[in-house]
Amino acid sequence: MVHAAATLLDGFKELPDRIERPRTFMDIAGYPHYENVCSNILAFFLDPGEPHGLGTLVLDALASAGSIVATDGGIGANVSVEREVSTEAGNRIDILIESDTQAVLIENKIFAAVGNPFADYAAHLERRTSNDRGKHKILLTLFPTGEGREWGFANLTYAEFVDWIRSLLGRYVSSADTRYLTMFLDFLNTLESLQKGTRMDQEFVKFLAERGDDAEHLLGELMQFKDELRKKVRELGALIELEGRHNVRQYFYREKIGLFDDLIHDIRVSEDLLVSIDTMLDSRGWRSFIWPQQGDRSTLAILLENLEIPYEEGSLLIPSTQVRRFVHPIRFTYDENLDHIRPVLQDLVDKLAKSQEHKE
Repeated sequence: MVHAAATLLDGFKELPDRIERPRTFMDIAGYPHYENVCSNILAFFLDPGEPHGLGTLVLDALASAGSIVATDGGIGANVSVEREVSTEAGNRIDILIESDTQAVLIENKIFAAVGNPFADYAAHLERRTSNDRGKHKILLTLFPTGEGREWGFANLTYAEFVDWIRSLLGRYVSSADTRYLTMFLDFLNTLESLQKGTRMDQEFVKFLAERGDDAEHLLGELMQFKDELRKKVRELGALIELEGRHNVRQYFYREKIGLFDDLIHDIRVSEDLLVSIDTMLDSRGWRSFIWPQQGDRSTLAILLENLEIPYEEGSLLIPSTQVRRFVHPIRFTYDENLDHIRPVLQDLVDKLAKSQEHKE
């Protein structure tokens, strides 16, 4: 099992690192996977008549990415952008762009499987558009696909489209409404996160498909290990005498994915000083950390010296407070007899708990 776990972890290390990206507004709202929402935003910025102030930026990027060339170098004049255009068969085209010289049909797909009535869409564009205008059918997707090719659909990935938009953005940004520009940049970031994040996830899914049995076995062993950690710290907690110690509270802590367990004693030393003793168990053994959950660290250091409690300067931070812990110098191995650990921890708890009595 140890060899299998080692090879499994070696394989996991070879996966691409998870790229942490700030959450966008669309992520927070829960909308990034909704094609209708994406199409609505896209249509708004494709229309130069909307008040975003970006003019023909997105149209020009589409023309470049989709190899759409008009006589004036753009997509043409008198542009109209329509959403959910109904065909005679009752199907709906995501986005239809028309100008004096061009007609562009866009079918937008995020995650849903491609299986659209491409023949109907193509026929609708033929019926609606005169032969003196260029006709273009684009399937916009996160990843490359050959779907719709037999009906004349050209595949354009969001990666290519967004690259063109970003390359042209500098020419249009000075006239943009800052409110809409912020929204637009957030939209671009959302699309890039979807595309990049999904590729990393696919690598991980492939890894699990190949090594799923080993991963399940390892997870089972880890769960048993975590159960044993909790059992040991509970047994130690039961050995600590707290009767009459009204200023001491004992409890347990662990993190969902952490491979450690923690026996905690919170001790109210004074109105201004609340001291925590974390007796932590992990694969390296038992260690005790002392830190001020409330109060000043220097005050606690003086108290420890007065009580003749030895300590070392710790490097481990309390994330929520950014307070460094003091480390008790006595450590124990993972399988140490609890009767050997109990007197050390009991002495530590008693000294700090009794310090309140001396003050009173």
